[in-house]
Amino acid sequence: MLTPHSLGLHKILSLLSPLVRPVVNWNAERRLANAVNVSDIRDCAKQRAHKMVFDYLDSGADDEVTLRRNKDAFVDLEFHYKVLAGLKPPLDLSTRVLGNDVEVPFFPSPTAGSKMFHADGEIGIARAAKKVGAMYCLSTMGTTSPRDLAASLGTDSSDLSATPQPPKRLFQLYVWRDRSLVRDLLAQAKESGFTSLALTADLTWYGNREMDTRNGFTVPPSYSSSQVLQALKKPAWSWDFLANDEYAYAALDVAVRARQERAAACSVGNTSTRNHPEAEEPLPTDRRAQVSFIRDAFDPSFNWNDAEWLCDEWGSVGPVALKGVVRPDDASRAVASGFDAVWVSNHGGRQLEGAVAPIDVLPSIRGAMGGTEAWCAAKNVADSVRKGGGGDAEIATAVAQRVPDMKTSLRTGLPVEIILDGGITRGTDIVKALVLGADAVGLGKPFLFGLCAGGETGVRKVFEILREETERAMGLLGAGSVQDLREANSGKREDEKFVRRRSTGRGRDFRV
Repeated sequence: MLTPHSLGLHKILSLLSPLVRPVVNWNAERRLANAVNVSDIRDCAKQRAHKMVFDYLDSGADDEVTLRRNKDAFVDLEFHYKVLAGLKPPLDLSTRVLGNDVEVPFFPSPTAGSKMFHADGEIGIARAAKKVGAMYCLSTMGTTSPRDLAASLGTDSSDLSATPQPPKRLFQLYVWRDRSLVRDLLAQAKESGFTSLALTADLTWYGNREMDTRNGFTVPPSYSSSQVLQALKKPAWSWDFLANDEYAYAALDVAVRARQERAAACSVGNTSTRNHPEAEEPLPTDRRAQVSFIRDAFDPSFNWNDAEWLCDEWGSVGPVALKGVVRPDDASRAVASGFDAVWVSNHGGRQLEGAVAPIDVLPSIRGAMGGTEAWCAAKNVADSVRKGGGGDAEIATAVAQRVPDMKTSLRTGLPVEIILDGGITRGTDIVKALVLGADAVGLGKPFLFGLCAGGETGVRKVFEILREETERAMGLLGAGSVQDLREANSGKREDEKFVRRRSTGRGRDFRV
């Protein structure tokens, strides 16, 4: 297909970007500067982005009931705050998740195709996360490879005078039918400094996203008449798209490069079965053919045995989380299968319509991992041992001896962690999740709204807003640290808890 990119137009336009970009982005930058919350930034994103792109980001499955429930479930939780707590800023928002010491208890969830929203893409989000000391999670369906992301982040100069900290990078994986593709992605993630892994288990079947069907959503764009018309209405997004390399999913580029390297190895005499190129199917190189290939590559027959295989493939690199869990029995089975963490999520309301809101099942899943009292005790033991200079082995021994009720990783013996995402748009939502049992909170749409609205600058603004809102909520609640939030409901009667479900005697109203 003949496109502006295939003709090399982007190379010419890129030379004009220093002159044109400030002009076409003037309104977008002004709107972003005036935004005060995530809802405002969503409006900024809608006004800047192509309709097909924004609708892909903003929509959910079927009638979007689950999408709305994810948010409404937080509205039904009330704070019973403590006064005269004697707290003054700054409060301690730091915590530890998946082996990473982080400055904030929230991070960007893995999201597909970030460069379709802005040319800064995954690199822009990762840089913003690094700046605030947050973890970053790269998606298998990203438009940047693990190697390119790692190279773009470089070395943190602030670490040169102290003990360098490991990269706070988490790689999210979908499992495909061709296991060699999975191995290639895992190998590059390991080589690129990713220290933890998340397997998404709720996308073996595609959800029904009707907005995408109506818009003729494609990656890259198909240049239909309707897509071109909408592009003309959004000059900032369109210039961004036309003056940069055409975006596409990076996963197949990783696999193609790995197969080329294996072919080169064969040419010098290495003819083992695993490395022999003739044993591998050729991969498409056309961008639009690649999208169809990837969609067909997902394995709907993926099961618990395959999940255990994946944990073995990752090995001892670092923690592995199972993402997409909404049942306590699945959470327990995940731990029994070798996972170190459970990620409570319904894929942002984009998969099964009618799925339960993650925050509604968080307490029961925390209960399946030993309960809040065991969780608080185990975290305190781990913090104490770590402060005393002990490592993971010493923590595992101490937790097993002092908190036998706590579910621990089969591989490391460390307490099983819980991550939650879905419906979170405010710092108050983050605080509620941490009180009810989450070790950390992931957010997808809010950070992509920021990316859509203003690239890396927009993502940094979302981080600033959420950090300020979270700290304010903690201060008003009477909790000075993440540890205080964990202990807010632990061991208390219902009428003593800091976060309780509101009882109104009527059902929720899910109307828009």
